[in-house]
Amino acid sequence: MRTPDEVSLLLDDLNTIMADDLEDQDFNFKEWIARSRNDAIDQVIECAICMANGGGGTVVFGVRDHVVGRDHDIVGVPPEFDTNLLKKAVYDSTDPKLTPVFEEVQVPEGTGRLILMQIHPGIPPYTDTSGRGKIRIGKDCQPLTGTLRRRIGVETGETDFTAEEIPGTPESHITATAMEVLRAAAAREKAPDDLLNHSDLDLLTSLGLVRAGHLLDPPLRPPPAADGAGPP
Repeated sequence: MRTPDEVSLLLDDLNTIMADDLEDQDFNFKEWIARSRNDAIDQVIECAICMANGGGGTVVFGVRDHVVGRDHDIVGVPPEFDTNLLKKAVYDSTDPKLTPVFEEVQVPEGTGRLILMQIHPGIPPYTDTSGRGKIRIGKDCQPLTGTLRRRIGVETGETDFTAEEIPGTPESHITATAMEVLRAAAAREKAPDDLLNHSDLDLLTSLGLVRAGHLLDPPLRPPPAADGAGPP
C-alpha cells in the first residue's frame, strides 16, 4: 500500500504521464463522481470490494485517469464527504465486512483534497450485500464470476464451501481466551485497528468465520487412509 507521502511524490509525475500509467495491481486512481452523492459512495464501495478481492491496496480518489498535467488530472474530492461516513458506508454494504482506512492528501489543485482508501489483505471473496462483486486483475476491476470465486478459494486455501454451520450463536462456542488469541494473530498480520476494535461477532464475520449468523465448522479431520488402512 502507498502512504500519503508516497502518493504526494507520485502526483508530480502527472505532469508528464497519465495517471493510468502509474497504476498497478495494488494501486488505483479514481475520479470522484460529482454528479450524484449516491453514485460517488457506490463507487467507493465497489472499489473497496474490487481491491479486497485482488489482495488489497490503495485507491486514490479525486484524480482523472486519461489526461496529462496536474492541473487537468487533479480534481479532488468535495469537502462535504467525510471519511467516517465513507468508512461506515463500506462497512454496512459489504459481506464479509470491510473496514478500510481512509487518509487525506492536501493538494493545491481542484477541491484541495484527495482521499486515499487503504484496503488491507483479507479472506476473499468479498461482495456487496446483494452478492455483487468485482476483483482487481492488473489495472482493471472485473466481475467476480462464479469461476473467479472458485479460483479464489483454491488459490487462497481459505474458502471452504463444505464448511458447516454450527447450531447456536457464535458467542456460545467461542471463549474470551480464544478471541484474545484471534485478535493477537490479526494484530501480528497488521490488521487495521478498526478491525481489531470490532465486537467479537463483527470480527468473526469480517474474517469469514460466520455465515448466516452461525459459526462455521470446516472439516479439518484428515481423510481416511487408502484401502481402509489405519494410521501407522
